[in-house]
Amino acid sequence: MSFESTSTAARPALSVVIPTRDRSSVIRRSVESALQSPRPDLEVIVVDDGSSDDTASQLSQVADQRFRYQRVNSTGNANRARNIGARQSTGSLIAFLDSDDAFAPTRIDRLTDFFSRRQDVDCLVDGYVEYSRGGIHTHRMPGGTANGHEIRHMLLAHLIPLTNSAITVRRSAFDTVGGYDESMPRHQDREFLLRLARSHVVCLGDRTDVEKHRMAESLSHTYDGYIEGLDALAGRFPEYDSKENEQLLRYLVVRNIVKALTTGHWPAAFREFGAWRRAENLPKNYLRCLGAYRAGRRQRTLARQKP
Repeated sequence: MSFESTSTAARPALSVVIPTRDRSSVIRRSVESALQSPRPDLEVIVVDDGSSDDTASQLSQVADQRFRYQRVNSTGNANRARNIGARQSTGSLIAFLDSDDAFAPTRIDRLTDFFSRRQDVDCLVDGYVEYSRGGIHTHRMPGGTANGHEIRHMLLAHLIPLTNSAITVRRSAFDTVGGYDESMPRHQDREFLLRLARSHVVCLGDRTDVEKHRMAESLSHTYDGYIEGLDALAGRFPEYDSKENEQLLRYLVVRNIVKALTTGHWPAAFREFGAWRRAENLPKNYLRCLGAYRAGRRQRTLARQKP
């Protein structure tokens, strides 16, 4: 199923791609936050990944020539939906927005202005404001100007707060690296940016004009799957095997399990420990990994404090 408004608007300068599945209660907030920009050279595309709720009914009420809706066969794969939306879009810039998140009113104009001025930049990663059961938290990008090597290291070390909703990329760069990896179970945004940063210029922004709404069932809100995703990440990027990152990887393996235990999520901690035992690319010396936890944590702290 698909529907779109007949449009005579200018060719889009920016396309907003929104993957969704069973988010009918919040999807219009997401769509309307992008469409609140009056720019005619904007398109907003929702790719519905097999919703079983009334998402289609909700979106049929959006009367805007710049909006398009596409329903695809159910897969439960947000990366596939992102790639489909990107292929269907026509803008020279692609901004991603999760269906439970929202853009601030000035974000669309700021993005188009930024990429117009910075022809050397292929991708911009911004900070965001997180709304969750724990309150409201502002996540900013690390300060200073980082080169490609430094950004890759920060991505490997999980020093950059990430959400797909804060990523904007030039279409040419997105197409060159092949889009999102549809086989990644977690850390999809990190994996995409690591690939992109190998041969393209990735810039860290100083704004927080994205609202991240963490719902109880959000993937990023759960402990399960972190180890599986980290295992896939380590298998794709041999830098994790370097002497420089030896302690760091051990810390990353342990930290999610420790956090689950200390917050009382014991079943999830045991499931993640089982995933660790099955992992193919992660260190398996459990005592050594536990011993490296503090050293890896200190390494991340020092890297974060680096000017």
